[in-house]
Amino acid sequence: MKTLILNGSPKRKGNTVTLIEAFTKHLSGDVRVVSSHFDNISPCLDCRYCWDNPGCIINDDMQNVYPYLETCDNLVIASPIWFSELSGPLLTLASRIQTYFAARLFRNELNRIKHKNGILILVGAENGTEKKAITTAYTLFKHMNALPCIASVFSLNTNHIPAADDLSALDAARNAALLLNQLLGDS
Repeated sequence: MKTLILNGSPKRKGNTVTLIEAFTKHLSGDVRVVSSHFDNISPCLDCRYCWDNPGCIINDDMQNVYPYLETCDNLVIASPIWFSELSGPLLTLASRIQTYFAARLFRNELNRIKHKNGILILVGAENGTEKKAITTAYTLFKHMNALPCIASVFSLNTNHIPAADDLSALDAARNAALLLNQLLGDS
């Protein structure tokens, strides 16, 4: 089982990473975490190379992410919520899936991304700010062939309760991992 985690947090040991670690601690198989902050991934430039050619012309760390994204069994979007949205750097990383959109729309190619299970991990300072972030995450899941999202992990009161102390969120992270293990036959 292969799992790709797109981490939108700028903190190496913050609330989002706490929940990622709680999730991966119980997850079987190969796990690859891509950081929108610490990996060298540039935004889409709208150069339109992908309108006529497969892939992306930008030579950065995303070139190593594409093959894993195409073949993994699970996709996790993990992000802090900033102004009711996924983090800006995560959206920058996500802009690079434009190549798959262009393949379908302009080159009339079939989607080459394997269908996968989606998991959403969101961390926010206060409850009630997550709706837009969820909608955006589901749009990204759709374009990366990861719908339906089969589990969500939310810690939405981190101004008062850090994710490390949010027992409900930690339990949800563990349960999401165990669900994937069960669905894909790993234990």
